[in-house]
Amino acid sequence: MKIAIPLTGTRGDVQPVVALGLELRRRGHDVLLGVPPNLIDFVTGTGLSARACGPDVQRLYSSEPGQKALASGNSLRLMQLVAQQMAGYAAQMNREVIDVCTGADLIVASTVTEDRACSVAEAMGIPLVSLHYFPCRNNGAYPFPGALPSHWRPPAPVNRATWVFGENLRRVVFMRYLNDLRAELGLPKSRASTAAVLARRNVPEVQIYDPALVPGLPRQWDERRPFTGFLTLDHAARAAVGDLAGDHADILSWVNGGVPPVFFGFGSMPIRDAAAVLAMVSGVSARLGVRALVSAGWSDLDVSGAHVGAHVKVVGPFAHDLVFPHCAAAVHHGGVGTLFESLRAGLPTLVCSVSFEQPMWGGQVERLGVGAHMRFTQLTAARLEQGVASILARERRIRARDFARTLNTEDAGARTADIVEASAR
Repeated sequence: MKIAIPLTGTRGDVQPVVALGLELRRRGHDVLLGVPPNLIDFVTGTGLSARACGPDVQRLYSSEPGQKALASGNSLRLMQLVAQQMAGYAAQMNREVIDVCTGADLIVASTVTEDRACSVAEAMGIPLVSLHYFPCRNNGAYPFPGALPSHWRPPAPVNRATWVFGENLRRVVFMRYLNDLRAELGLPKSRASTAAVLARRNVPEVQIYDPALVPGLPRQWDERRPFTGFLTLDHAARAAVGDLAGDHADILSWVNGGVPPVFFGFGSMPIRDAAAVLAMVSGVSARLGVRALVSAGWSDLDVSGAHVGAHVKVVGPFAHDLVFPHCAAAVHHGGVGTLFESLRAGLPTLVCSVSFEQPMWGGQVERLGVGAHMRFTQLTAARLEQGVASILARERRIRARDFARTLNTEDAGARTADIVEASAR
């Protein structure tokens, strides 16, 4: 079976789906991924086929407007920025999605490509499966990500009202571009939301995150929205893309040369003043009497030239699962991939969220008692010190270790591939 997987976004959006692509290829399927141009080498390095699909979102985030939108911490402002980028890229994006999907027997889409993939699958008369990295459908347990402060616990009717607002906002913002695509495909215009269309077509919406992170949600949804757990790359794929390269021996030697350190890192979100953030981390860790392992993968900081004390080690990208089990706690942006790695290692986690679904995950670590949350825009030395101290408390560390045992860390790729194959049948 020929399976097309059009994607867009950052590496965090692409990497888990690469894991699925590899499992599908292992089962004998012909798999083609569409990814932003800056991630083609990442995908082909695993042996999968890839074509350009979508803009370089990382470049957008690193631009001056992108940095200002990220610094605002306002998801609506960032959505507007992405919409502006898409306004100039929409026609090309339409062509790229069509190109990736042409000749396919089945399409697998993601949260950010399911709207286009839905119309393409309709025009081609083939099945569609959508992968969701976070709760992005109407429910009474949680509000639309970013619609309300993450520490609020509103009643079900309020939560559902935020979904009506959020889904309609997305529908209005992107309707024109989607109808241009539908016209190109010879389909009539549509005013329906993507959620409504997928529901009408009974398209599976696979939740590729752990149900333990969202208590109460699984029982609100039916079998069309199964939870499989987070998709991770196997050892061979990680070696192929360089995740296992570099001097892990040096990192582990430093980590194990004293009390377990606190990890600090902010994923693929660019930081405007990396040196200032590093100085803040160094000062806070010194006052708390802890060591700090700082990942500079999120910045253009010169690792070799970083000026820090002996209690701080600055490193580039590394394999989280090799290092996190040796740490005491983690501080990061709350991207679900990094969050999964820190929680499955049993680390109490401080989420310093930037935008989109990150504040929701920050609220969840607080709700679950396994960490704390603050917005990155509110980050100060005093607040960071208070936050790190709170996650190092004995009860948080015990709760995080216990929670790690509830996470499903095996066979997520196989379960997701089973759903894809069943959808084709």
